Amino acid sequence: MSADNEKIQRLISIAKLYYLENMTQSEIAKIVGVSRPLISKFLTEARELGLVKIEINDILKDNIQESRSEELSKKYSLKDVYIVPSSSNKNLNDQIFMDHSLEYIFNQYKNSEVLGVGWGNTIGGIVERIDNRERHIFSGTVVPLIGNAPVSHRNYHTNELIRMLSEKTSLISKYLYLPFLCSSHSEKEMFLKTENLKEITYLWNKIDCSVIQIRNFPSVPDLATEARFGKVLQEEKAVGMFLSYYFDIDGNILKGENDFSIQIPLESLKSNKKVIGIINKRVNPLAVIGALKTKVFTHIVIDSDVASLI
Repeated sequence: MSADNEKIQRLISIAKLYYLENMTQSEIAKIVGVSRPLISKFLTEARELGLVKIEINDILKDNIQESRSEELSKKYSLKDVYIVPSSSNKNLNDQIFMDHSLEYIFNQYKNSEVLGVGWGNTIGGIVERIDNRERHIFSGTVVPLIGNAPVSHRNYHTNELIRMLSEKTSLISKYLYLPFLCSSHSEKEMFLKTENLKEITYLWNKIDCSVIQIRNFPSVPDLATEARFGKVLQEEKAVGMFLSYYFDIDGNILKGENDFSIQIPLESLKSNKKVIGIINKRVNPLAVIGALKTKVFTHIVIDSDVASLI
């Protein structure tokens, strides 16, 4: 057994004595042969690592969350708002958010036939958390909503995300063998005539459920904004983006003279039965408000801290 595994097993044993056997910290300290303050430290570490989960049925808080969800749904004409509880521990918060998001996406997609997937680190993390033993969790066809980005991170290579999804589930993958950004209008026109893009375009109009991460502006990776938009995004005060669409606080989609991107058209996206916006803890409330005002999204999964700020 490795040193890390031994440490985790020790923390689990101490936690069981404290939480399940109702022993005091002093009693555990005598058994383990360490000081009582060290036992207290071990119990704190066990909670931080997620080895211990303490649940309190806070009825008032649940009512507040439900009220907040209903308020957001009504204000932004959303069909559903799922608020994920926040954690002060960043790594633990990300894990909780992605686990809840995965369960929510499955529940919204089940009994559907075509799933559309965007890009981003959170979406990549959600895909990674699908267990290979649960291949039945998704079936049908999965299609990318945008071409591949010229960056090294695989979470912005939509074909890679699609490949991972198809390997972990029963989804049939359909790939888009094109970059998300063309060098000119004529190049984009040429790509629009390819059989690959024609097939993907057909599927874009058949999507039952799309999953799209909402992000801040500016953010990393930059996605060649200066080449595509010049100073437009700064002058028009862009607050956020989804896929490769940028918008202001009023939900207006901002245009660039050299923006020859290949992604699902807004008209096709709005025709999807469900468009789920993924909003993690790091998204600025202004970006969320602007995104929801575009009227693209029908459902959102949102961190509770961000929801409260909105």
